[in-house]
Amino acid sequence: ELGWMESVPYLDRPPSPLEFYREWVSPNKPCVIQNAISHWPALKKWTSAYLREVVGPKVVSVAVTPNGYADAVFQDRFVMPEERQMRFTDFLDIVEKKVTSPNVFYVQKQCSNLTEEFPELVCDVQPDIPWMSEALGKKPDAVNFWLGESAAVTSLHKDHYENLYCVISGEKHFLLHPPSDRPFIPY
Repeated sequence: ELGWMESVPYLDRPPSPLEFYREWVSPNKPCVIQNAISHWPALKKWTSAYLREVVGPKVVSVAVTPNGYADAVFQDRFVMPEERQMRFTDFLDIVEKKVTSPNVFYVQKQCSNLTEEFPELVCDVQPDIPWMSEALGKKPDAVNFWLGESAAVTSLHKDHYENLYCVISGEKHFLLHPPSDRPFIPY
């Protein structure tokens, strides 16, 4: 279907796996699911103080850019961010504005960085969402952890797989284009 949705619908609870597949995955429609992760300890535990205590001075991968755009097109070139290895506590100092920097810092590495780079935090979330895994017939290929400054931006892209994005704190804005817009979006 190439129908245009005026807004993304909100669901007040997680759907059943069958309902999720039939109503949202199969027709390729986005939705916002409220109360899906309300039982996760991360919602109460993940404060800066907690993250400092649990992850602490561990060295992690951080994307560093001059303007907040990581993996983005800039002046007709695809630009990757600097990937800096730094202590997590130093990263938090920047995010909390305890230390100033002209650059924008963002923990945004993919390929399951939650389970690979931040295993200390996995016990506070579910590494897979059972109704989502059942609907798709498989466990997630990757479970990622992103944390960054408000200036951090993800550039326009298309993922070739299903996504379930869980916001623990703060907000993430998405601008979605219908598949019918593809011919009008430059490569």
